[in-house]
Amino acid sequence: MSPLKRRQFTQLAAASLTSTIVADLSSKVLAQKSEPSQEVIYGVNLLSASKEQNRENQTPSVEVSVADLATAKVLSKASVPVLSVDNLSSRPKTPRAFFLPDYDRITKLIVLADGTIVISTVSSTRNGYFNYLISIGGITSTVESITSAKFTAQTVLDFEKFNQTVDSLLSLPKNQVLSLIGTEGITPFAFRTLDLTTGKILSGDDLALPQLPPTHRFANLCQDPKGNIFATEIGSEGVPVLVSMNLQDKAIATGKVKIQRLTPLNFEGRPLVNDVKDLAFSSSGQLYALAADNRVKNNALFTVDVKTGKMGLVSELAVEKFAFSPKA
Repeated sequence: MSPLKRRQFTQLAAASLTSTIVADLSSKVLAQKSEPSQEVIYGVNLLSASKEQNRENQTPSVEVSVADLATAKVLSKASVPVLSVDNLSSRPKTPRAFFLPDYDRITKLIVLADGTIVISTVSSTRNGYFNYLISIGGITSTVESITSAKFTAQTVLDFEKFNQTVDSLLSLPKNQVLSLIGTEGITPFAFRTLDLTTGKILSGDDLALPQLPPTHRFANLCQDPKGNIFATEIGSEGVPVLVSMNLQDKAIATGKVKIQRLTPLNFEGRPLVNDVKDLAFSSSGQLYALAADNRVKNNALFTVDVKTGKMGLVSELAVEKFAFSPKA
């Protein structure tokens, strides 16, 4: 082969190799873009009430869904039937002179460290409020096994007052949860620790939890990957404000955990008129909010900047409460 032809052959081979590498890289980039997000969302909705449901010892029926964060596409759904509680305990009935028709509401969805989903609900009857915890365990694969998971239920016991309700939850170590306890779902609110093994609210205060202002509404407990706890607070201004605390950060004077008011929540330059429906952190540390979106007359998912309170619309998400699946 002549020197000229040898140079031409070498140039063609190099060009072919370069094209192959570029094509291979391009296909990998396209594949990464087409793959579903690694972040998976659990959502929950109430189903229509059953006539056979006894709200004083049975949970409402709910639907749990699994959706992809990037697309909000629902990947799987499972209906949880009416469940009788495992820890049925006699409690005094307190008939109310004035009451609304019986109803149920979902107050929180959390995911424990072992992947168990816990949903808190409140049922209102003429005889008072009945608080339940629905546990969904045995989930080995987020999408495939949600329909074959094990469902159990328990009632929440040992409230200080008959009209108190569990209005938010946050997972803690040692099979316990931090709870926001309201009064018929409204003020005053208080922090309490709940034992998931027994369903009982603990009387002690080993965490040195702070006392909350009696006229302020608190809701939407969540925790970032660093252990900081967040919630929303609504005071006399009527605007939901993002608040934060760390169980290790306590005031010198009182010995109680300190709460910091961070920033009002806002969207498109205006403060929110109503509180968000829920808050949750993704595994990457991004805070998300579930809030009403009047443009589609449904709930939607928003990002939240913890420093400024600025919210950005992500997509429609037709659930009442949500949480992120733990990373595998």
